[in-house]
Amino acid sequence: MKWNKAVSMLCAAAMTLSMLTGCGAGGGNDEPAEAAGADEEVSAEAKAPADIYDHEAIENAGDITLTMMVSGTAYENDFETEQLPNLVKEKWPNVTLEVTKLPDDNYYTSLKTKLASGECPDIILTQPMYAGQNSCYSMAEAGYLTPLNDLDAVEGRQDLSSVTYKGDIVTLTNSISILGCYYNKDLFAQAGITAEPQSWDEFLEDCKKLQDAGIQPIVMGDKDQYVLQFGLYQLAANEIYSKNPDYDTQLRTGDTSFTDEGTWDTVLEMYKTLYDNNYIDASQSLGYGASQAITDFIDGKAAMTFDGSFNATALTAEGAAGAFERGYFPIPGKEGVYTATCLGAGYSIYSGSDYVDECKELLDYWMDGKSDVWKAYLSTGRTIATYGEGADSTPNYDLFKPFIDLLNEGKGFYWCNQAWPAGTETEMEALFSEMVGGQGTTVEDITQGMQDKFEDLLDD
Repeated sequence: MKWNKAVSMLCAAAMTLSMLTGCGAGGGNDEPAEAAGADEEVSAEAKAPADIYDHEAIENAGDITLTMMVSGTAYENDFETEQLPNLVKEKWPNVTLEVTKLPDDNYYTSLKTKLASGECPDIILTQPMYAGQNSCYSMAEAGYLTPLNDLDAVEGRQDLSSVTYKGDIVTLTNSISILGCYYNKDLFAQAGITAEPQSWDEFLEDCKKLQDAGIQPIVMGDKDQYVLQFGLYQLAANEIYSKNPDYDTQLRTGDTSFTDEGTWDTVLEMYKTLYDNNYIDASQSLGYGASQAITDFIDGKAAMTFDGSFNATALTAEGAAGAFERGYFPIPGKEGVYTATCLGAGYSIYSGSDYVDECKELLDYWMDGKSDVWKAYLSTGRTIATYGEGADSTPNYDLFKPFIDLLNEGKGFYWCNQAWPAGTETEMEALFSEMVGGQGTTVEDITQGMQDKFEDLLDD
């Protein structure tokens, strides 16, 4: 896959769980009956000409009101609820944009109700693939989303397959989220480590050097079980998806299984090694929440922590240890280095809207990479943009650059549970916690539990 080179900082620690939901860690189980072909990329034949929709629909519409609903928490000078409506009014005085922003659970409930009643807002926030109760695949299968193939903003873009349903782009998103390993360069130097590891063996050797130097190698907040995804998905990118990018599609057809030898058993055994050697102290991590792990890292009490780009603000803050230089690298695999990434949430147009072309024109202006709306959107620091003016000069560019380089080389894979029925990952987390907590659970128990849960959820 080819990605444009650009990057910006996402939300800090308070946004972690919300971002995980957006990238596949939470949500409901309303999966489409047919998944085959959902991740097909748009072919040249399927993609409509760029001038298919009326590019002057707004100018010719007279006074209109467009509605939009998103999830999240509104802050002072909030982009969606304050800046965006004002900038739209400046661009088009005849347009009033009314935006409703709701906490995640309320958003899902309201969206379901509005779709059922046929009174859905014109523009809604949706998630890639099967992530969350507002997953674009589920909603496209139900006929709720307008194809966006004819938008100028999708021309020449990064791989959009995870927001493409049976040939139609149904969600417009410009951002990605990254999982990686934050590390303390001062503690690495103290242990005699001079370079980032390029293989799993090198990574384990570095952990041993840190431990021998009296430094806790890795701190994790496993009491919040969702953080187990932060390490496991990176290893899955290396050990599963690099070898079989169609693994998840084949899970749904029965051609692969979580119990297949050399797939999740390998990933789980590798991650378990970190606990077996006390590189991650299970007695501590199982009692720590995510925020406590972040605090320990910035306080200099551990050399590394696995976390996402969405927590960059918190993880680069100054703690009790004072200022020290951070680094960020992908956990390497046995035979190379790949990165676990996912497309972020984006915007879809309700198929029942009276203003489909007007909404397309608005989204095109917003996501053109140069408009005033684009600049305001990027300046929020809530997105790692994949194109556009100013994207490569935003905070933490150097921190994220190794991941962007891998993406440009085609060595990036979505967070794997974007393709799973929601609930599969929580089964994995619970069973893994039991295993490292000494309750007798085995790797085989985990893979079988994941497979059983996956099948049960598909049948619901």
